[in-house]
Amino acid sequence: MKKVAFITGGGGFIGGATAITLAKAGIAVAVGDINRETVDRVVNVIRENGGDAIGLVYDVSNSAEVNEAVDTTVKNFGRLDIMVHVAGGSARLAGPGKYAHLVDQEDEVIDQVLKVNLYGAFYASRAAARVMIKQGEGGRIINFASTVGINGLAGAVDYAASKGGIMSFTKALAKELGPHKITVNAIAPGVVCRPEVDTTTPDGHHYAYETNFLGEKCTAEDIAYMVEYLASDKARMITGQTYVIDGGRALSMKGSD
Repeated sequence: MKKVAFITGGGGFIGGATAITLAKAGIAVAVGDINRETVDRVVNVIRENGGDAIGLVYDVSNSAEVNEAVDTTVKNFGRLDIMVHVAGGSARLAGPGKYAHLVDQEDEVIDQVLKVNLYGAFYASRAAARVMIKQGEGGRIINFASTVGINGLAGAVDYAASKGGIMSFTKALAKELGPHKITVNAIAPGVVCRPEVDTTTPDGHHYAYETNFLGEKCTAEDIAYMVEYLASDKARMITGQTYVIDGGRALSMKGSD
């Protein structure tokens, strides 16, 4: 029986790579995002390569819309086995120039960052877990944290708090859902190079290479491969964990290198 995955932020850079990677593994995918154009792009790529996918447009910070999207997924595919919450972002969600130290940050920016990153994980995980428990066959829940949630980042306290919350959320929910054979894990990416963003430093080096100890560029596929593993039967005994994929970036402490 083909497994079914529900992916938030599936039209984005990492979310899209995740959706395509899971589809290549034979998993039917419900690609969800707030933007119809990006959703359709990813769905088309999957279908052109022989995969099975549907596109859903919803706001992950709205619980009613998330519930409806999960219901649509089950109605279309007949089941739900994997939930991946990739949707998220920092203060840029509220628009350009919105990064600020906490003492200067606006309520609206804090609310939006927390709602998309953290509330979105609550809503998507809850909706998926209800279906998985009812099915009685276990399942996989994977949420996205960040290395910023581990080490913090000045000017992004809201983002750091939301991603740190994901890691605690993962541990607690893993305990609740363990008896139902549902694993709950998180992934904490470091700097992932986006082709549309120029991150070349003044000396000509690429920022993505300078933020890890391997001196390599982390790609969206590097992240997607970990999702694929955690969603597979090979990871059946792994739960409550956060996996850092950053080339060792989070190992660094100021003044220690």
